[in-house]
Amino acid sequence: MTDVAARFREFKAEAPHWAALLAQVPARHILRHDTAHPAFHGCIDWHSACHAAWALIAYEGLTGDAQYGRVVDSVLMPNKLALEAADLAARPQFEMPYGRAWFLRLALEDRLVTGSTRLTFFARDVAASLTANYRNRLSDPFAREYANPSWALINLLDYAEVENRADLTEIVRDAAQRLAPSMDRLPSEADEDTWPDFMAVTPMFCELLVRASAVEPAAVMDKVGTRLKALRPITEPRKAHHYALNFSRGWALLALAKAAGDDTLLGSALDHIKMNLAHPSWWRGDYRAVSHWVPQFGLFALQRAMRQDFPK
Repeated sequence: MTDVAARFREFKAEAPHWAALLAQVPARHILRHDTAHPAFHGCIDWHSACHAAWALIAYEGLTGDAQYGRVVDSVLMPNKLALEAADLAARPQFEMPYGRAWFLRLALEDRLVTGSTRLTFFARDVAASLTANYRNRLSDPFAREYANPSWALINLLDYAEVENRADLTEIVRDAAQRLAPSMDRLPSEADEDTWPDFMAVTPMFCELLVRASAVEPAAVMDKVGTRLKALRPITEPRKAHHYALNFSRGWALLALAKAAGDDTLLGSALDHIKMNLAHPSWWRGDYRAVSHWVPQFGLFALQRAMRQDFPK
């Protein structure tokens, strides 16, 4: 067993403990009335409330602990969801694409973990709105944060797999293929290092290309591998959004490590995720700055790790 494999095995053994701590935070905040939205009204804003619900379901799926089931059920009430669906239909640009992508992740997780179909029709409409946004049009692959297309398309891809929607898979693959030439014009390392953002733009772009089968993993590593391997965890976040960058880098690096069979990327993913976990104030500190949303990013990174096999 390699050193990285041993580290990964140890990390996975500890991961349920961290998942329990992370889940406690959205569980405290999801029922707050921070907005007037009928269902997703906690956690400051719509998308954070949405991925709070996802996090509590994902925690159950990872651990078998259903203690938050009633909380989630009280959020995902049919009458509330109908109002939310009508609101999104009436406002096509609301939460486009970021929050809508998180809603698809919530829907696919609910289907996998609880077996419920309560989000099925709502999710179909959200998926249709995202496909309309990306079909037959170019988008900026390096758009930052809420506008990032890689995050939206990855979630659409995962939703398509759960729902057995080959048509959506093909739309994502086509979009990724149109974006692929942008590997030749990545933002400079110096520029990207100055962005105090929550989304790992270049790693997520590479993940999309690989997972959508737009570019072979070896070709991505030939062009971007040196840059990916040079990433180091954020040790001094500069703004509120910067506190989650280690988590988003971590989950993208996990996907790339799996696709490329690369121990260096796997070790870097562990370094990034563990850096954030080791600083609880970065994810359960100030409510407005971090605790209403960063723990959900942490749970997504942990979910990726817990579901990934050990390297050989």
